[in-house]
Amino acid sequence: MKAVSKTAFYCCGVRMQDAESTHPVLGDYYAKRLMSEEGLQYWQEFKEFKMPNASNTARHYIIDNYLKELLSAHPDATVILIGAGLDSRAYRIKGATWIEIDEPAVIEFKNEKLPVAECKNPLERIAINFKTEKLADKLSSYTNRTNLIFIIEGVLMYLSMTQRETLLTTLTTLFPDHIVFCDLMSKKFFEKLGKPIHEKFKAQGASFADMMDDPADLFLKYNYKKVAQVSTVKKAVELGLAKLPKVALLLYGKLFNGYSIYQFSYHKPL
Repeated sequence: MKAVSKTAFYCCGVRMQDAESTHPVLGDYYAKRLMSEEGLQYWQEFKEFKMPNASNTARHYIIDNYLKELLSAHPDATVILIGAGLDSRAYRIKGATWIEIDEPAVIEFKNEKLPVAECKNPLERIAINFKTEKLADKLSSYTNRTNLIFIIEGVLMYLSMTQRETLLTTLTTLFPDHIVFCDLMSKKFFEKLGKPIHEKFKAQGASFADMMDDPADLFLKYNYKKVAQVSTVKKAVELGLAKLPKVALLLYGKLFNGYSIYQFSYHKPL
């Protein structure tokens, strides 16, 4: 797998740790199946990062809850995960048709560890070489779908500004109505709180790029509407995954908002 793809082992390790805890908030019992020996070794490098790990667990929890709410109203929705990594939501959440898109090595690994045939929801996995193939070509056959939901999780901070703009241009050109769930990190959050764990990612060959003061601005530039924003740090504390003094939440609340889950909606302007 490419270095960025291997970061999926970190996210999967966080979910595995939660599932094995006394009081899991996600209960992702598929996560362990998706961890190879290489993945378990990769995860060992990150077990010490208690707050980032709690924040990452909260990240999954927030998206899970928003999805469940949407799918309860629209069980016929199509959920497309771009840079799906080792996500297992198609197996854990009832409803929707699921499309997972990622690098060939990720798709091959995932097919071996968690076969599509075991999924109770309709599921398709699509391999793409992000450097040599166009995402638009992979997505073009889904333009007639209604109630489209895109999940872009743990991806955008690794993309250059040009790559992000190409991605949003693709989505807004092909799909006149859709929802996006993503995690966004501000430059200030990164500089104040994100550097220690980033050094670990960097040592493994994956590095953040083009950090923005307010990363949501890029979505607004493409005429997305911000529907919701939830701080992963604050949610981690609320769920009991991490502890912070109340005074810290009061003093640094704005800073903690710098890493949040966003829900955006897009409706093509007339």
